[in-house]
Amino acid sequence: MLNQDEPLSPSLTPLAVQVRWKVPTEFPACPEEFTDDALLLYESRLSFGSVFARNQFSTSLVVDRRLRDDDLIVLTRFAGEAIKDWAVAHISTRDGLFYHRSEFTFFSLNGALKHFCELAGEDLGDSIDDYC
Repeated sequence: MLNQDEPLSPSLTPLAVQVRWKVPTEFPACPEEFTDDALLLYESRLSFGSVFARNQFSTSLVVDRRLRDDDLIVLTRFAGEAIKDWAVAHISTRDGLFYHRSEFTFFSLNGALKHFCELAGEDLGDSIDDYC
């Protein structure tokens, strides 16, 4: 799912690269070493309510995650006040690095959940975020 034309940014986490994610961000659950089962290990470290990502502006907490083929999809909610409370991230690996792609932020849980499910190969139907 990684597009070669998308902007990459350095992360505050050693093996993480940010895709469409400008603010330097820390991913506390990201493995410190790259192994054959790196995404499985990463997925096992993400539990409901744990910190997925944090930077100087926000902290996002895990709501759900799915491991699908060679992808890890994470549904999060921002801690504290936010205009758009929900976000979805897509993590893939290449050359020993974890590529964290910001999928989008969403006004409603339904919008975020719909996109999360689509990336996970499931269908949820329409949401207000489809029209905003």
